Amino acid sequence: MKTRLLTFTALALLVGALAGCGKSTTTLGPNLDNGVNVEAQAQVSAAIAANAGYIDEDAFSTSAEADVNAGAGVGLSAIRPLHFWRTITSVDRRIEIRYGDPDSLGRPTTAVATIHKHLLGQFNIAAGSIDVTDTTRILIHKPLDDRWVRRLALRRVGIDSTGTHQSWRVVGVSGVEVKSKDATTNILSLRIQAGTVDTTVTNPLELHRLRHMLLVSDSQTMHLTVTTGRNDDVVVLYRHLSRTPFVNNGDGTYTSEFVLGDFTGLRHVGVNAFTHGTLFDDTAAYDSNAWILGFVVRPGDDHLGEN
Repeated sequence: MKTRLLTFTALALLVGALAGCGKSTTTLGPNLDNGVNVEAQAQVSAAIAANAGYIDEDAFSTSAEADVNAGAGVGLSAIRPLHFWRTITSVDRRIEIRYGDPDSLGRPTTAVATIHKHLLGQFNIAAGSIDVTDTTRILIHKPLDDRWVRRLALRRVGIDSTGTHQSWRVVGVSGVEVKSKDATTNILSLRIQAGTVDTTVTNPLELHRLRHMLLVSDSQTMHLTVTTGRNDDVVVLYRHLSRTPFVNNGDGTYTSEFVLGDFTGLRHVGVNAFTHGTLFDDTAAYDSNAWILGFVVRPGDDHLGEN
């Protein structure tokens, strides 16, 4: 297997597909070939750019506000958080591609692309006094330094008689993991239940074939159970611009549910765990771990499960 950073030309095709929010920059790799066909690099990057829906997700890095269930553990806290949001000021991107399974002429037939984003900005908390009769409000800003990772699997599906013009397509995708610098928060598992679906994810970066993506009906309710191993974390559900606190079960697990609704097609759901101090201590560092997973919503069939 060979790992290559995308060349300037190939990576330029991805800028539109990987456009982020706020101010952003793109990290470009060196112009390396070293035996990997340049045509393959261009075709792989074109295939990725044509499948932006399997790269981008609208769950994590928006500026949407999330309410905090400040009733849990307020007696042990320095502040009473009311809601929080992120402000992303910089997004640096890097794409690594590992080629494999060469044909008889040494040309790759498979590739795995790992997309990295380095997010910088602020984690903002609007908080009140521990004394609920005090109407004073304060705004707290904590430095945000997050690493975002997703993987795509690609396969070469055609090559012409000259051996130069190739075509590639995306055949598999992972979820997304986002972890803050020096994080101690760890999501251990996420159980997803919807209709006949009952699956537990322990590695969000595991690759799954597109035809095996989670398939659910728009009439179903999705039940989520997050395990972090600590009983004082704060866990929040992310769906597009929606932010909802999970229920803390007191045993290191957290639960939430929502009705899938009328929006069909490819969707993303995210779960974000924070240390207690991230939200309840104005001096503690921002400490976060998030998983974002894709699934497909189909209309009308209550009996859909995993395809």
